[in-house]
Amino acid sequence: MPVSMRKGTDAPSGSAESSTQPAASGSPVRTDPPKVPIPRTVDLAVIAIGLEVVFTMLRALALRGYTSQLSQWLIDQNNKATGKNHKAHYTASDVAHDLAQLRSGVLLQSVIVSIALVILGLSLRRVRGASGARWAILIVIVLTSGPLAVVPVHGWPALPKVAGVLMGAASIAVIVLIVLPRSMNYFRDCKIASRGEGAGARPGLAGLFGPRGATAQRGAASGAAAAER
Repeated sequence: MPVSMRKGTDAPSGSAESSTQPAASGSPVRTDPPKVPIPRTVDLAVIAIGLEVVFTMLRALALRGYTSQLSQWLIDQNNKATGKNHKAHYTASDVAHDLAQLRSGVLLQSVIVSIALVILGLSLRRVRGASGARWAILIVIVLTSGPLAVVPVHGWPALPKVAGVLMGAASIAVIVLIVLPRSMNYFRDCKIASRGEGAGARPGLAGLFGPRGATAQRGAASGAAAAER
């Protein structure tokens, strides 16, 4: 009788062990990377990105007005143009058409660039994605010729002209703040923290481009297994 009671009590214990074992031997649960202190230079870069977005949208919206001044600016640009860019008969309908294209083009580009900068700017404060976000921000600023906006457009009204200059100044500030040594160290620490130490092998092509240390360990393990055979 004591033996049967002992067997009855041992069975649940064994089943509990077997139910928890797969969880212990399974793949490790993915955890969040450790937090990396954000330097003041990165905080200032995020603020500068926000100011660039504000001035970018302000310039685009300001171009919705000042119809007479912008029309005269288009006429002056046509008079200065040569070759195919010059229109011999630049009528009022042509001016209205070009002005509508100017406004819609600047507004569309401003909206797209502003959305991209907001998303990338917020990513600068996250461990995962901070290193890649900085390069994306630099690419967006360079492709849109943001720093060149500090040179005012001759003939534009005062408000869009000033907004463009401030937008260019903000974009230059973003570039400078991102490439400062403290910011570069922060992005390096974020990259290391997001990768993690002792991370398992990544499947597929990602494993080919993984850290050399992990690749060397896998090569040594396979060599040892082959030697034992």
